[in-house]
Amino acid sequence: MANVVPYSFAQELLKGSHDFVNDTINIALYEAGSGAPYAVSDTAYSSGVANQVGTSGTGYTTGGKTLQNGTVANQTNVATVTFDTISWTSATFGAAYGVLYNNSKSDKLVVVLDFGGTKSCSNGTFTITFPSTSSSGPGAAGTNSLISISS
Repeated sequence: MANVVPYSFAQELLKGSHDFVNDTINIALYEAGSGAPYAVSDTAYSSGVANQVGTSGTGYTTGGKTLQNGTVANQTNVATVTFDTISWTSATFGAAYGVLYNNSKSDKLVVVLDFGGTKSCSNGTFTITFPSTSSSGPGAAGTNSLISISS
């Protein structure tokens, strides 16, 4: 499976609904279940969606955590965004998906990240390291960033 970008996200960008530097962007974690927790037609995060880690893991709270230091950059005419690394300590859970949502804007969905399988932690630190906005790496500039938009 691949990452899921809700249809509504692109429309909301054009309407100016998301400010990745000043808005509160959260990440919630989900177990594998029967696939991605949200579809392209979904528009908002809900704590009631099945398989959120908080229902069966320790060291995690339903709703996830707030991402810090959103950075928007321009790398060779590609707009990019990324955040600081985030961790859950004393964690015992597995997660297959991370769901970014805008807590400042009625929990609007941003993206469902597919981790490519379940990543687990047992009484340790579960860490997500977001890619930088650098233009290095394979492919076009900005391909290593969390979100990139090119013309």
